[in-house]
Amino acid sequence: MRMGFMVNKRPEWAVQVVSIGLMMILSAFIAVCVAEPQDDRKPARQVVLQGILGSKALLMVDGQRQMMSVKDTMKQGVRVLRIAEEQVDVEVDGKRRRLRLGDSHSVTGRYKVRESTEVIISKNNNGMYSTVGSINGLPVSFLVDTGATSVAMSAQHAKRLAIDFRVAGEPTFVGTASGVSKAYRVTLDKVTVGGITQHNVRAVVIDGNFPMQVLLGMSFLGQLEIQRDGNIMRLKKKF
Repeated sequence: MRMGFMVNKRPEWAVQVVSIGLMMILSAFIAVCVAEPQDDRKPARQVVLQGILGSKALLMVDGQRQMMSVKDTMKQGVRVLRIAEEQVDVEVDGKRRRLRLGDSHSVTGRYKVRESTEVIISKNNNGMYSTVGSINGLPVSFLVDTGATSVAMSAQHAKRLAIDFRVAGEPTFVGTASGVSKAYRVTLDKVTVGGITQHNVRAVVIDGNFPMQVLLGMSFLGQLEIQRDGNIMRLKKKF
């Protein structure tokens, strides 16, 4: 008696369906394996110390001014931890940072801090561009003036900055709002605004109490790219 074996032969269409399904599974597996990891880093943030007024610090956080003290709660992910004479310790998104007057820091999602070559200046309540910086390492409040040929300051400012203008300066005369005034041409060793520093900057010291703020003129600004965007002015280093 012959024993027969039945062969269950799959139809051709079934084989094709199985092949297509395996290819789809394999493709999906390969895509998962080779897909690049997503970059979940937070976008760069800019925190600038613009001034220290007693127990409060004037900060520029992502283009918005914030007047904050140690007692204040966190604003825009920033909290003030300590205020010293020329520096402020802050907490930015959980990480501690130390800011000095005029310094500009960009904080990324990986919390790498770098000095920026771009300075952002906002208009004050009088519609003028005002910022802080330093001259020869001493803090200064600047008023940006593209109409001034050089950095200009009063004799009172010069004395505070220990600039011996009457001895080292060259006598001259300048035109002011009240007429012609005696002045002295001097050269400043270092002028800093944010992350931008320039050396041997021409300046004039005007006898008397004018101007009220040190004018940041073209002897400094002329070396930079200046962009205006609404109430914001951007200063960038030229390369």
